[in-house]
Amino acid sequence: YDVRFADGGALTSKPHRRGAREQLTVLEGQVQVMSGAAERDLGPGDTARYAADEPHSITARDGPARVFLIVKHA
Repeated sequence: YDVRFADGGALTSKPHRRGAREQLTVLEGQVQVMSGAAERDLGPGDTARYAADEPHSITARDGPARVFLIVKHA
């Protein structure tokens, strides 16, 4: 997915099927990724891979942001 966020915009997801993973690459701006208790701040060019079978979210920080998101189901 090509996901665009306004400043402070967020995509908050309930757990997907067991074993699901997501891979996100920041194209523009800054985002915070949370998966379960883990959180990570990312900027342009950064990539995160994380569990999507628990509550997770992506939030734009300090302005608009754009990410490339892949969702992999087990």
